[in-house]
Amino acid sequence: MTMAISRGTTLSSALDGLQHTFDGMRRRVAQIKARRAAYDRTFTELNVLSDRELSDIGIARCDIRRVASEELSKEQTYEV
Repeated sequence: MTMAISRGTTLSSALDGLQHTFDGMRRRVAQIKARRAAYDRTFTELNVLSDRELSDIGIARCDIRRVASEELSKEQTYEV
C-alpha cells in the first residue's frame, strides 16, 4: 500500500491517514482471527462426536470441514 504525500499535506494529516489505515488492518486481522476461532470451535465440536452421533444429526464425518465453513458464512461479521 503506497501513500503519497502532496506538498499541501501536513505531516499530521499524513500520520492520521496512516493511523486510519493501520486501524483498519488491525480490525481486519481481529475479524480473521475471530472467524478462524469460530471455525476451529465448530470443527472440534463436531469432530469429537462419534459416527453414530454425527449420523443422528445428519452429518457424515467427511463433511465436517464443509459444515464448519458453511456455519461461518451464516454468521454476521464480527464487530471488534
